[in-house]
Amino acid sequence: MGDIVNLREFRKRKERNQKQAASAEKRALSGQNKTDRLSIANEKEKAEGHLTSHQIEQTERDDDEPA
Repeated sequence: MGDIVNLREFRKRKERNQKQAASAEKRALSGQNKTDRLSIANEKEKAEGHLTSHQIEQTERDDDEPA
């Protein structure tokens, strides 16, 4: 037989873990100086731009053709 799980405790534990993860992320960001935060943001923006520039766009003609 499986273990009995108290759903209320499970829900509270899940919520607590999410709050801890969010606070750890905030602590990591607040421990950095402004230049580090800006350089990380610029790197992230550059990487996202690189990925979006390499995406292949589908045209209407591609949608109509059967595979």
